[in-house]
Amino acid sequence: MAKNGRQGQGQGKKGQGQDNPEDPDNAKVLQKRQLIARIAHRVGRRNAEVRDVVEATLTELGDAISAGQTLALPPLGRARISRQKDVSGTEVVVLRLRRRKTDVALGSD
Repeated sequence: MAKNGRQGQGQGKKGQGQDNPEDPDNAKVLQKRQLIARIAHRVGRRNAEVRDVVEATLTELGDAISAGQTLALPPLGRARISRQKDVSGTEVVVLRLRRRKTDVALGSD
């Protein structure tokens, strides 16, 4: 098992693929450190040089979502809150993300 108590990639239940969008338990996860590395590579900078900007961006996005704002961020798309509630001290937010097909095609490397 992985460090976080979940099974590692490729070790899911028999017959369940990693790319199945209908099965959130087997979804691929992009962690913050991986996001920072990808952005640094894309802009030709070191991880340390982009870390503060990425962390500030994620903080602002989180604050906007908590405030109930709709995010209109091409090429990511338009994300609006579908449901929001507090469960035992944790904020649970369900977003609906709408993307243009051209944005989805351009975003994949």
